[in-house]
Amino acid sequence: MQMQSSRPRTHDGLARHNAQLKKQLLALREGRDRLRTDVQQLVRVIHVLEVENRQLRQSAGNDGVVRVLPVQH
Repeated sequence: MQMQSSRPRTHDGLARHNAQLKKQLLALREGRDRLRTDVQQLVRVIHVLEVENRQLRQSAGNDGVVRVLPVQH
């Protein structure tokens, strides 16, 4: 009868795989957090642009005149 080691052979492989998955999960979470920050910044920019657009429309008045801007190349 052979003596068995205290750990199964697959334990080391599973431990390495688990460590890789933890690193991958950490990287994905960091990426998610960066994307959340980017989204928050974009939402702020869009809000500012909407406010500026509303102010420009109000300051233009209701004269109904539309001016065509020159095309820049």
